[in-house]
Amino acid sequence: MDAQSDLRLGEVRRAGHLSRDAVSRIIWSLVIGLYVVQAVIAIVNLTPIVDHLTLGQILDVNREGTAFVWLTSMMLWTIALLAVYAAASMRSIGSTRGAWLGWLVIGAGFAVLSVDETAQLHERVGDKVSEFITIPGLPDLYAWVLVVAPIALIGAFWMLKWLGSTVGLGSTTTRLAIAAVGLWVLVPVLEAFDPTLGAPRLLIVAEETCETVGITLFLTGVLVFLRDRGWLRLPSGLGGT
Repeated sequence: MDAQSDLRLGEVRRAGHLSRDAVSRIIWSLVIGLYVVQAVIAIVNLTPIVDHLTLGQILDVNREGTAFVWLTSMMLWTIALLAVYAAASMRSIGSTRGAWLGWLVIGAGFAVLSVDETAQLHERVGDKVSEFITIPGLPDLYAWVLVVAPIALIGAFWMLKWLGSTVGLGSTTTRLAIAAVGLWVLVPVLEAFDPTLGAPRLLIVAEETCETVGITLFLTGVLVFLRDRGWLRLPSGLGGT
């Protein structure tokens, strides 16, 4: 490490904040923890354990209002807040309007997704769509795919294009976003096939896992973006330096 890097690291430590490496360890510990929780939930849902009343109410991915749903919603809200923070930070250093406004739009989008996760807004859209469009074999509950999926695809395409041009196509943040979108594209596909296959438990778990793993990947990308720019100034009491 050169003298200038030592000086910067010393300034961070004197300010009572963690170094970049320490922040990285916290990020990866958080991400690994989320993956472990998701793996446990998937395993529970593929075994008879999920039929236990208490566990079913808490971890069943095929029910609404469970702890699993709230965990997903909280992750989406976290992304939304971090994206808004990124926008504010970009603006504070004098970045161009296009460089920070995109983060603000992303934050708003994930806030809507978080509300949708708990309020089932997409299913309400499906109910309305089914009043005008009927497809044999597709229950009214899944009609949302016909409307929401195309809008989501357009939004995802814009987001990836914006990240590629602003953050960098080869950046870790953009690559993780691409991987996340790839998993999210599978969600409406699996949900559309869900009723025609009799809603097997494996398919339901695969669908929900694609969604949550994608969210975790995108969350990781946003955290890395903030870390790389020195905007994750965590108190030194959270870990070693």
